[in-house]
Amino acid sequence: MAKSLAIFNNKGGVGKSTTTYNLAIGVQRFLGLRVLVVDIDPQGNASAALGLEIYELGTQLRDVLKRERPISEAIVTAPCGVDVVPSNITLGEDEIPISGMPGRELLLRKALAQVSDRYDLILIDCPPNVGVFSINALMASDAVLVPVDMSYLGLIGIRSIERTLSLVRTALDHPIDIAGVLATRYDPRNKLSKEVLETLRSHFAETLCSTVIPETVKIREAPSHGISIFDHDPMGKGAEAYKAL
Repeated sequence: MAKSLAIFNNKGGVGKSTTTYNLAIGVQRFLGLRVLVVDIDPQGNASAALGLEIYELGTQLRDVLKRERPISEAIVTAPCGVDVVPSNITLGEDEIPISGMPGRELLLRKALAQVSDRYDLILIDCPPNVGVFSINALMASDAVLVPVDMSYLGLIGIRSIERTLSLVRTALDHPIDIAGVLATRYDPRNKLSKEVLETLRSHFAETLCSTVIPETVKIREAPSHGISIFDHDPMGKGAEAYKAL
């Protein structure tokens, strides 16, 4: 049975999709594990970064969540060799009807149970909000990886993240834990970056990942080529950081 990890933060621009797809490729390439990426963000950024033409999809995650297709029919293999359940904006268009379905919080968990034995790790890229899709991702996951960018808004959003996870544990009776908090977009020349990182260390202690993802042009460029940072800039600081993660 695969372990499932949600890449979650209800703030945008923190590196959720970047972390999801680089981590997926890295784990498969360097550790030899079987990885499935589930893109439950209607923006489809993780799917696009993995080299998929997101506006030319056939069966996708929306069809699975609406119970119109089994998840096995939605899995495609990206050019990098990682399996993906992709999404695009049409998933967002179906958010209201999906929100009204019976057992709506467990739609993804039940779908993944059908293919869990095929993989070692399932990474779920969440949208930047707390809605039916993020709740599905959290309910389908064993733990959460929380990317936090080095900004004041990133820091004050921590309380919201912790409240969301607390509600999942209490209201939905799902014992989800934080596997790690990942500092992203770190610029050592920036005083605020250093202050935010130090605050995260104080607040999360050992839960904070020892790896810090730097702010680099190469990390931002890689998705436009549909390749990972390991292929775009294999000797750079970004590739070194994601390999360490």
